[in-house]
Amino acid sequence: MASIQTLERRIQALEARLADVEGGYGDTLYKLHRASVKSDLRMAKVLEHLKIADVSDGDVDEVLDGD
Repeated sequence: MASIQTLERRIQALEARLADVEGGYGDTLYKLHRASVKSDLRMAKVLEHLKIADVSDGDVDEVLDGD
């Protein structure tokens, strides 16, 4: 069985690496959000060019609430 000191050292080592792990997720989330905004802007331009009305928030809520 591991001693308390060994467990404390292992916890400290894991906590030290936690920032690296979380940092990767933060960067990924930023990139996903950026790509989503870019897609939204592109789609808005296409819809405007074709003179097609965009979907409403109500339309989106209806689909999401149906899940």
